[in-house]
Amino acid sequence: MTGPYWRDAVGDAAMQDEHAFIWQAMLDTVDVDLAGQRVLDAGCNRGGFLRLLADECRIAEGFGYDPAAGAVEDAQRLAGSRRLHFEVADTVPSSWDGVDVAFSHEVLYLLRDLPAHARAIFAALRPGGVYYAVLGVHAGSPMMEEWHRANVDDLRLPRLYDIDEVVSGFKAVGFDASV
Repeated sequence: MTGPYWRDAVGDAAMQDEHAFIWQAMLDTVDVDLAGQRVLDAGCNRGGFLRLLADECRIAEGFGYDPAAGAVEDAQRLAGSRRLHFEVADTVPSSWDGVDVAFSHEVLYLLRDLPAHARAIFAALRPGGVYYAVLGVHAGSPMMEEWHRANVDDLRLPRLYDIDEVVSGFKAVGFDASV
């Protein structure tokens, strides 16, 4: 079984290699020391970002979920002895809580129920926890609007979200959200 966005291991591995510079840019912009932290990766794919955090940032524990069973199987295998946990899921597993920091990279535009995602992430975070979500595919980007139109049917994409809609949706569940 695979989710709608995961095609094969070879293509997926290439995508993860392409994301390495983005992951590093994300880490360069966060204002939190990740050493010793419990970290959640929403839409973890094959777990590459969490492996990077375990190896380079010395996180205490990592949690990743993704709807693509094949990708999660790879993540579990590639985790080795690192304290990383992966689940096949469309949302944060309810038993995952007390997370210090959560991340997602180009996941929000794939979600049909953004408020449910915001509630699930908020519930998983400890009080004062932080969520960093990267969203380049949104209604305010003409290039992404064109890409979305060309791919909406093949990839079974939901409608594009407006950035202000995303921020207000996260604020509605308790986040102090900003762009």
